[in-house]
Amino acid sequence: MIINKHIMRTTNEKQVLQQIVNSGPISRSQISRNLCLNKVTVSDIYSQLLHEGLIREVGHGVSTRNGGRKPVMALLNVGYGYVISINILRSRFSMITCRLDGRSDNYESVSTREVDLTTVLDMIDERIANTIAASDSRLLGIAFGLDGVIYENQILSAALKGFKNFDLAKYFSDKFQVPVVLENLANESAIYERDFAGEGVYQNLISITIRDQVAAGIIADGHLYRGHNGEAGNIGTCPLADRYHEDNLSTVNHFVAEGPVLQRIMAYQHIDRVDVNRIRRDYLGHRPELIAILDEFAYYLGKVLGDLSNTFAPDAIVVNAPILELLPEIMDQVRGHVDRLSIRRKAPLLLSKNAKEASLTGGASAIIHKALGLDDLQLTFKNERSAVLEEVES
Repeated sequence: MIINKHIMRTTNEKQVLQQIVNSGPISRSQISRNLCLNKVTVSDIYSQLLHEGLIREVGHGVSTRNGGRKPVMALLNVGYGYVISINILRSRFSMITCRLDGRSDNYESVSTREVDLTTVLDMIDERIANTIAASDSRLLGIAFGLDGVIYENQILSAALKGFKNFDLAKYFSDKFQVPVVLENLANESAIYERDFAGEGVYQNLISITIRDQVAAGIIADGHLYRGHNGEAGNIGTCPLADRYHEDNLSTVNHFVAEGPVLQRIMAYQHIDRVDVNRIRRDYLGHRPELIAILDEFAYYLGKVLGDLSNTFAPDAIVVNAPILELLPEIMDQVRGHVDRLSIRRKAPLLLSKNAKEASLTGGASAIIHKALGLDDLQLTFKNERSAVLEEVES
């Protein structure tokens, strides 16, 4: 078998950088041992990354038992640049800036009620430009997340009018001369659970997002599974039988999506805007109208999660929903409904640790992978480091 030397070199470069991102501070000798690579090869790649400014040296580690020179330790240089992640929803968009180690700053949520698409794009354009002007480092890429079907960085369908077949990636890539990654919100949330919250524990997981639509992001063997034309996880349009009249079929979105559930709550409260404090107060006060609505929500969500658990057999299912962040007690009802189902596989049902920013942070991970040229490799962010350092930079 003939192995292309360029491909081998590229693979080695990616793996060395991956080691520094995931395990830094780390020495060249440790990288060599971890990857079973020649020390000369590792040193050559290490020197190149250092010259480019992608990594930085932070001091010395502990010498071996046999003594000798203490190894120089290296970390990813988070000052090399930053990325921006943006989620576009029905009536607002949210945005964060993120360093290359996954730490985020400057969360912002902007209302877009009664605003057309052109104006929304102008508002996003202005905020990106302001971020660039205020930063001392360079922008390396932008990620966009929205509800819909996205495949090969193109929007094939979208919940928001005007986005279908609009080349959002090219629009902003041309403006700011950086790579742009598009992904749906459920996939972004799944990436977050894999790269941030899961810390590499779950290689097979499903992340359910409940927003304008109900969708699933699927991680299989550590990789995002998109299915045919990116249509995997589009569960909101799946038929679901009425709890009391099984002949009456509607959709998962009708019973579980955020909009319909909140509409039912606002209808009994006789208001036209969501009041989260009143929802919480009515729940704690056992207001019968609210309890009935939430019991229906928990029942149908339990049916959906049970089917997913039985079909995909994931290590875990993580649910990301504002209503469950407000009322986490409902999750016990959901688990109870799943427990009563006659299914073989019942995966652990978990609530996302960061419902507010999970999809944003997952989008940041996707564009960090792209910016570093590590699209196909696992990165794990925010791990505790145990390396002993001396002469660490102040």
